[in-house]
Amino acid sequence: MIELMDVTKSYNGTVKAVDNLTLTVRGGEIFGFLGPNGAGKTTTIKMITGIIQPDKGTIRINGKDISQSPLEAKKQFGYVPDSPDLFLRLKGLEYLNFMADMYDVPRELRKERIEALARRFDMLHALSDPIL
Repeated sequence: MIELMDVTKSYNGTVKAVDNLTLTVRGGEIFGFLGPNGAGKTTTIKMITGIIQPDKGTIRINGKDISQSPLEAKKQFGYVPDSPDLFLRLKGLEYLNFMADMYDVPRELRKERIEALARRFDMLHALSDPIL
């Protein structure tokens, strides 16, 4: 569940991108943001993911407060950015290690899993290739 309670974010102290937003998205629900440019959609998503901090209010992901327990909260969800430019600079193995770091997978376990899955899908040779 994603909960936003009285969340506000302004830029330059004058432009309110989000103003006292209260929103609950329950587990299993699909929710989308619709609105014109400048309506606060991207700002809200960046606050939910912890990329930026709200000026005021509380954001919880499955009960974990993103400002009080950011790592625990971030382990509760996945995020796919609209421009994945960062990933295009990584090699396959670098990306897999990055994701394993994000989800706190121990190094020995990740090594075993990566190798087993790469063998299963005949991709051992591709682990050092850049992502395209």
